[in-house]
This record gives sequence, C-alpha cells and structure tokens, in this order.
Amino acid sequence: MRVMTASQIRKTFLDYFVKNGHIQRPSAPLLPDNDPTVLLTTAGMQPFKPYFLGDADPQQDFGGTRATSVQKCFRTSDIDQVGDASHLTFFEMLGNFSFGDYDKIKAIDLAWEFLTKELHLPAEKLWATIYEGDETVARDTEAEKAWLKYLPPERITACGQKDNFWGPPGKTGPCGPCSEVHYQLVDRPKHGPNETETEFVEIWNLVFMEYFKDHQAKLSPLPKKNVDTGMGLERLSMVINGTISPFETDSYAEIIKVIKELPDYGSSDEEPEDTKRARIVADHIRGAVFLLADGVEFSNKDQGYILRRIVRRAADQFMTSEFSFVPIVDTVVAMFGGVYPELTSRVDDIKAKLEAEREQYNKILDVDVQSVVEKMRRGTGESAKEKGKGLSHQKLSAEEAFQLYSTHGISLDRLTRLKFVYKRAEVEEKIKAHQDISRAGATKKFGGHGLVGETELSAEDQAKMTRLHTATHLLHAALRQVLGSEVSQQGSDINPERLRFDFSFPRKMTDEEKAKVEAIVNEKISADMPVTVKTMPYQAAIDSGALAFFRDKYPAEVTVYSIGDYSKELCGGPHITHTGEIGKFKLTGEQSVGRGVRRIKGGVA
Repeated sequence: MRVMTASQIRKTFLDYFVKNGHIQRPSAPLLPDNDPTVLLTTAGMQPFKPYFLGDADPQQDFGGTRATSVQKCFRTSDIDQVGDASHLTFFEMLGNFSFGDYDKIKAIDLAWEFLTKELHLPAEKLWATIYEGDETVARDTEAEKAWLKYLPPERITACGQKDNFWGPPGKTGPCGPCSEVHYQLVDRPKHGPNETETEFVEIWNLVFMEYFKDHQAKLSPLPKKNVDTGMGLERLSMVINGTISPFETDSYAEIIKVIKELPDYGSSDEEPEDTKRARIVADHIRGAVFLLADGVEFSNKDQGYILRRIVRRAADQFMTSEFSFVPIVDTVVAMFGGVYPELTSRVDDIKAKLEAEREQYNKILDVDVQSVVEKMRRGTGESAKEKGKGLSHQKLSAEEAFQLYSTHGISLDRLTRLKFVYKRAEVEEKIKAHQDISRAGATKKFGGHGLVGETELSAEDQAKMTRLHTATHLLHAALRQVLGSEVSQQGSDINPERLRFDFSFPRKMTDEEKAKVEAIVNEKISADMPVTVKTMPYQAAIDSGALAFFRDKYPAEVTVYSIGDYSKELCGGPHITHTGEIGKFKLTGEQSVGRGVRRIKGGVA
C-alpha cells in the first residue's frame, strides 16, 4: 500500500466516480436544510433524500442520476466515547449514489475496483457482510453472489438488522439492507467482522435504499431502487497509512501537536490519560469550528446545546482556565479551509464566538470544587476530606457527584481530572434517569409550549392553561413587534397559575418596553381576534410566514395556528377560538436565564 494524505484520498475518490459517470456534488451544511427529522447532517445521503423518495428529479436538478460527494457529517451518539482510538463526532463521508440508475451488483463492482485498483488495498485483507434477512426482508442473496466474484465464501458473512440494515437517519425516511466492507487488521483473526473492533475495521457501507420506514416502523417500497454508499475518510486514511487510530492520520496529527504545545494544556501523570485528553480537544474543537461555520449558535437546546457540550468538554481537558482555543482554530482552518472555504470566510466570527463561550464557562472552571463539596456536606456533619488524606484521595458518593454535575455544572471529566474518586457508572445512571424525566416532560409539549401534567388537571385548570397557551402566541408576536424580528422562542412552560416564555434577546427590557408588550397583548385580546387552524406541508407553512423554532420535531405535515393576521405559528394546540376568551393579561416578571436569553412570566385574570 502507498502512503496517502487525506487530500489525496478525497481527490482519488471523487476523480474515480466522476470517471464512472457520477456528477460531483458539494457538501451540504451540517445544519440540515428543511429536514425536521434530524438535528444535524449525519450521513452523506441526507442531502439526497428527495431523490431517494422520488420527490425530486436529479436529472432536472443537476443533470444526472449518479452523484458523488464528500459530505461533512456530525454524529452525537459517540460523544462520550471520543478519546479512545476510534470514535469521532465530526467526520468526512465519501459517498457515491445511484437514483434508480445502477443496481447493487454494479455498486459492489465499483467498490471492489476502487479499493483494490485505485487505493491498492490488499485483496486478501478485505471481507464483506450481507443482510441475513428476517420475516420482513429476505436474505440478500444477490449481494452475496456479487461478492463471490471477488471473495471466497468464508470471507462473506451474513449479519442481522443491527449491523446490515441501514437507516433511516431520522425517525422516518428511506432505508434498506446494506453490505459492508471490512478490513482485516490482524494476520489470523479468531472472530468475524462485527464481532470485534480489534481484528477488523469497517471501511465502507453499501446501502441498497429500497424502502421507506414510516412512524409505525412499517416498510414500504420506494418508487425506485437506489444505492447509497458511505466511507469515512478518517477511518480509510487510518487503514491506508497503517496508523493505530484516525488521530495519527494527517486529519488530526497537526491539531494534536498544537494542542500539546499550548502552555495551559499541561500534561497528565500517565501517558494514556494525556493521549485521551488531546484526542477529546482535537475532535471537539475541529467539530465546533465546522458547526460554527455552518451557522450553529451556542444555546441550551438542540444543535446549540450539542455545540456547547463539545466545547465545554474540550475546555475540561485543560489544566487551567487561562487557555485559548484560537491556535487550534487557526490550525483547523489552515488544514481544511482550501476544501471548505466557509471556514476561511468565517474564521474571525468562529474565534470570537468560541472565546466568548470559553469566558462564560470560565465561571464554572474557576469554581473551587473542594469548597463546594465542603458546603454540600456541612449539613451532614461529614468532612470534605477523609482524615489524613488530601484532595487527590477525595471520595464522592454517586449522589454528590451527580449534584455537582446537575446543580453546579461541574462535568464528570473535570471531577476525574481533579482526582475525585466516585463510581462513574452509578453517576451516569442518575444522569440518564434525570434525562429520561426531562424527555418525558418534553413529550407533553405542544409546539414548544409546555403544558405541565395536563392529563391530571381539573377541567377548570385545563381551560385556564389553554387560555395561557394562546396568550403565549400573542406574547411572542408582541415581543417581536416591540424588540425586533431577531427575537425567537427558546422555550416555554405553562401551569394553571402562570406562563413562562424564554426568548433570545441580548439585554434587559426597559420598563417602557415591558409596558408596551403588555398593552399590545391586551389590545389583541380586546379585539376578540379569531384563532384558526390549518394543516399544510411543512415547507408551505414556512413559506407562508409561520414561525417555527423546533424544526427537529415537525413532521412533513404540520398544524398552523393563526390569530387574525397578527400571529402565525406551527403548533400542536390546544387553543381557544377567540382571543377575547383569554381575559386580561399581566406581565409579572422579566429576567436573564443565560447569555442572550431572557425569560418573561405572566398570567391572566
């Protein structure tokens, strides 16, 4: 095998598939365009979903039925595993696609030729898996026969749905059986592909996109049989260049070198821990640069929460709070700016936003954790230190560690780095239980306006909450009228006594502004405006001017509530029929709940 840089691999891949009749398409942004089923772009096929579904014509849009791309991708499922030898959040996906053009046999032929003739991977190291079938979808004997042209039967294994049925990337969408190509890492493996991560590495997934999965997980045939393949550039580079992980390839090596040279990074007592820390910073800041370049903003929800989480986890790896991300950003942009020009054009903005987030997080990083623990224990009569032992031997109960995490924002990574001793698995169970409760509460939301415990309330309370819910729509519109269209909903919660509405705005409202908002809401109530509802396609709703701030939760068909010609929002209800039913609205409070986010409380009489 020959040594190849990431740039050479990208070019070799694209040139090969263009030569074979594919049209090169640019990478789509990480922030999906009008795809409410996912928060971020997680696969190379996502920008092509309309063509797989038969909703758009690729011939008309870009002049062909074959495409190839290198797609920016970000997956959140492995965030906590980043730091080991294999897991990444951001990565580049090499892909080739057929929209009702060639079949799985041609896809396998193209894959084999590329791997063995273009990349010169040794054929004796390659294995394939196929779908073994179930009661719904039969065994993929067609792919099996195609691989037998190149591989002996013992190097073709059949696997179940977990490993060899792909998609959809969201809750619904195109999907199908797949055939994976695995590279053998050891001379005499004792297991087969998908049984171990030490003897094989999956390098390419060929998905035969033939079905659509609906909300009930029911499969129905797509209008045409398609091909969707995905091959991670970083993992492929690791195999080609014989490194032990993607972090030793040229996609990461220079970034890690810069990180370890930063004066405030420091070094750990043990090399494995030091390596893990550097990998976390490299992956998370590289990913953050790409997220920021594609328009993701720091927040406490959705894509912004993911961005905040990875940046703060990266910050946890530094020994002091005086570090700067700027040298890392400069390195990432220098490495990738030629391929992704949006990094270069937004580099100053990326640096400014990362530094602002770092400064905000410094308030937590500068907390004396030992003092916090002492205060937590003061009421129990326990000492914060075991007798005769210093901070390095500090022991925490699972509940104490959870409270530090949930109440004070102190991450488990930081507790570990500060040499606190606790049972991490037990703490993670508590965190998961806490998240499950939060998710359960989220299922009671209607278009983002939380109606707490509505099934357990009296009819009188439910009626009052419905009035408050409609009042929230008026409040949102009034805030945008008074403060500007940059105001957007960041969260809402309603109980029988009050409404609470969080919105984006950089400063405290003046008394005059608050009075004006309250007056406008009451003016619209007095006008007894009709509240109407209409169901329409998501994009048609957005085009009509309806507001939507929870894109990941909207199906293809959405419900739009309008209040006269004053307010129009995507929402699930419930609502009253006329604003006159609300009663008199009173704004009872306004405060900050985070950087750039304000909270209003109000009620009706």
